[in-house]
Amino acid sequence: MQELRLVAVSEDGTYLVLATAGRGTRFTLPVDDRLRAAVRGHFSRLGQFEIEVESPLRPKEIQARIRSGETAEEIAESAGIPVERVRWFEGPVLQEREYMAQQAQRVAVRRPGESTPGPPLGETVEERLGRGGVDLEEVEWDSWKCEDSTWRVRLSFFDNGRPHAAEWVFDPRRRHVSPSTRSPPASRPSSGTTRPCPTRSPRSSRAVPP
Repeated sequence: MQELRLVAVSEDGTYLVLATAGRGTRFTLPVDDRLRAAVRGHFSRLGQFEIEVESPLRPKEIQARIRSGETAEEIAESAGIPVERVRWFEGPVLQEREYMAQQAQRVAVRRPGESTPGPPLGETVEERLGRGGVDLEEVEWDSWKCEDSTWRVRLSFFDNGRPHAAEWVFDPRRRHVSPSTRSPPASRPSSGTTRPCPTRSPRSSRAVPP
C-alpha cells in the first residue's frame, strides 16, 4: 500500500490533491461528510455513513429492532452486514432496556387478597426466590418494547441447575406491572422495525416461587 501526502486543496475546497512520494502520481480526494467525520475523529458517525451506503437499514431501524428484543447478531445476519457495525448503535438502546427493567422493579404490586399496594416488584421477587433457594447472584433482568408501547420484562434465574424465566407486562405511563398471561412461543417472530413481544432466550418459563 502506497503512502500519499497532501499537496494542495482545490480553490473551492471541494477536494484535496494527494501525491505519492517524490514526483509521483497525483490523486484527487473529494471532501465529503465521510472524510470530515474521519478527520474529526467522529468514528461512530463514519460508521453510520457506511451503514447507510452498504445496508438498507438506517441506524434508527437498527436501534428499533434492538429495542424490540433482537440481538446484534440477528440483525447483522438478516441485513448482511458485519456485526461490528450494528454494535455501533446498540449501546444507548441496551441502556434503555436496562433502565426500563429497573423501573419495572420499582413499581409497587398488590399481594393477592390485599387492596393496598405492597412492596416493589423487585423486592417481592428477590424475597420469594431467596426463600426458594435460588442463587440471587445469577438472577438477570431484561426488557424489550412491544408494538403497543408497553414493555415486556423478563426475569431469568436458575433453580436446581435448570434455567427458568418469569415475565411481566410493564406500562411505564401508568407505572403498572402485571404478570404476563401468554406462554412464550417456541419460535421468534419475523424481523421488522415494529414487532410483537418477541421470545427471548430458549429458557423454560414458570412462575416465581410463592
